Amino acid sequence: MTNEYANIYYFHTISPIGGIETFFYQLAKKYKDKDLTIVYRIGDPFQVERLQKYVRCIKYTGQQFKCKRAFFNFNTDIIDNVDAEEYILVVHGDYETMIKQGQLYEAPNHPKINRYVACSARAAKGFTAVTGKKCEVCYNPYEPDPQCKVLNLISATRLTREKGKNRMIKLAEMLDKAGIKYIWTIFTNDTNAIDNPNIVYMKPRLDVTNFVANADYLVQLSDNEGYCYSVIEALSMGVPVITTPCPVFDELGLKDGVNCYQVPFDMENVDVNKFVNKPLKFTFKAPQDSWDKLLIDSKSTWFEERDTRYLVEALDTYQEKHISDGELHKIPEKGFRWSVNTERMKVLTGQNERKLQFVKVIKKYNVNDKDAPNE
Repeated sequence: MTNEYANIYYFHTISPIGGIETFFYQLAKKYKDKDLTIVYRIGDPFQVERLQKYVRCIKYTGQQFKCKRAFFNFNTDIIDNVDAEEYILVVHGDYETMIKQGQLYEAPNHPKINRYVACSARAAKGFTAVTGKKCEVCYNPYEPDPQCKVLNLISATRLTREKGKNRMIKLAEMLDKAGIKYIWTIFTNDTNAIDNPNIVYMKPRLDVTNFVANADYLVQLSDNEGYCYSVIEALSMGVPVITTPCPVFDELGLKDGVNCYQVPFDMENVDVNKFVNKPLKFTFKAPQDSWDKLLIDSKSTWFEERDTRYLVEALDTYQEKHISDGELHKIPEKGFRWSVNTERMKVLTGQNERKLQFVKVIKKYNVNDKDAPNE
C-alpha cells in the first residue's frame, strides 16, 4: 500500500534541540493548512508531539510514499521508496565554510535530486561553490510566538566545538574579570558543564523562547551558521545578541552596535563593559520566506486523520511469533482489544518491515464523537 500526500519532508532524526527542529516547527505552524507530511526514523517524542498539532508526522518503517514534492536535507536514505514529481534538497548549512574548516568532506546530494533550495543566500552560494549545482534561496519561515520577560544572558545551543563553547568560556572569564554581575542561563544537552558559578545549565525545552524574551542578550559564538534560529528568535523579540562575525549575519540584517555586538573569532580585545553601559534598542523583522511557493497548495487532511482512532483486536500473530507490541510493551493475547491512531493501525495491519498482520480493525471513530471509547 502506497501512502500518497502532496508534500513529504524526510529527516532521519528529529532531535530534542536543533535548527532543523525549529525549522520544522515554524514551517508546520505557518503552513498547517497545506498538506505537509514529515517523515522520520528517530524522533524526540516532545518535538514530534509539538509538530503533530499542525502536520502529519510518520515514523518510517519501510513504507512506500507517493507525492508531488519530496524534500530532503542531508538524509536521502529512503529516497528509493519515494515516488515524487520533484525531489528537492533543502540546504540548511554553509557547506563551503564547513568543508574548509574540516567539519564535512562533501555536501549532501543524490542522483534523484532535481532541485536545490537553500535557507539563505550564503548557504546557496556555498553549496553552488562546492557542487556546481544551481541553488535557489528560500528563507526559513519564522513567526514569533507571544512572550513574557526576565533579565539575564542566555544561550540555547548545542555546545559542540563549532558552536563556540571555548569562546563562551573566555567570555565568562572576561565578564568575571571586569567585575560585571551576571547570570548566564544555557539551555543545552551538553553534559560537560562550564565550571563557572554565574552559569546555570538547563535541560532543553520547547518553550525556551519565553526565557530568551526576558534576556538582556542572547549569546551565540559559533564558527559558522547557515541561518541560526536562536539569533532570529531573539532579535524578533527585541533582544540584542552577542555574536561572532559569521558571514550570514550581515545578510540576515545584524548590525554591530545597532541590534548586536560582534566579538572576534579569536576573542581578543573584547570590551565587555559596553554590554552593560550601552544597551541596544531596535526593531527587527525576520527575512520573509517563500515556502508558500515551494509547498503544493493542497488542503491539509491531517486534522481529520489526527483525531481518527481505530478499535483493533489482536490476532494470534503476536503469540505465534513471540512478538511484544511496541506500544503495549507486552504480547497481547488473541482477542485483546485496544485503540490506536491511523499510522499505528497501518503498521499493525501489514505496513511494517515484517509484512505481518497483527490485528483486525473492529471500529473506526473520531475522538471527539460523543460515543467515542475512553482512551
